Amino acid sequence: MRRALALLALAACSDDGGTPDAYPTAKCLIQGDYGDLGTKSGTTTQGPTTATIVLDPGPPRDSFFLKLTAGQGAFAGGLANGTYSIAGADATFTGCGLCVNIIADIVTGGGPSKFYFADSGSVTLTATQPPAGSITNVHLVEINIGTGAPVPDACEATISSLLFSAS
Repeated sequence: MRRALALLALAACSDDGGTPDAYPTAKCLIQGDYGDLGTKSGTTTQGPTTATIVLDPGPPRDSFFLKLTAGQGAFAGGLANGTYSIAGADATFTGCGLCVNIIADIVTGGGPSKFYFADSGSVTLTATQPPAGSITNVHLVEINIGTGAPVPDACEATISSLLFSAS
């Protein structure tokens, strides 16, 4: 009986595609549920309409990355403050104007190991250059950075809320 319970406990915590009790952090390289991240600030090192915010300094580090692109998605008519749903073109890596990502397992000189892209949630912008505002109920899925397509049996993450700014 004890042996059967031990095997059942091991199976419940497995990372074999079943329903695990915990998020498979080792496979996915990030937390599954970030919850409420509070207020964080970052940099615009990737351009004036970007925000890079360190979530885990590592090494290797994980970063939240926001990029606003005029002429695409929510910003087809130009960048503007407001509240935007992540939907339609903005829920696709190749067509987004409001691009919300987590870049995971970044090794200095070697780059990141995994990319996560938001496919739902909302973003409120109070500034666009540099970006400032908040995100709410954002869901991200692991993608192939070359194609923008979700990875089969992909890892996922959620952020309940984040107030952000960049400079």
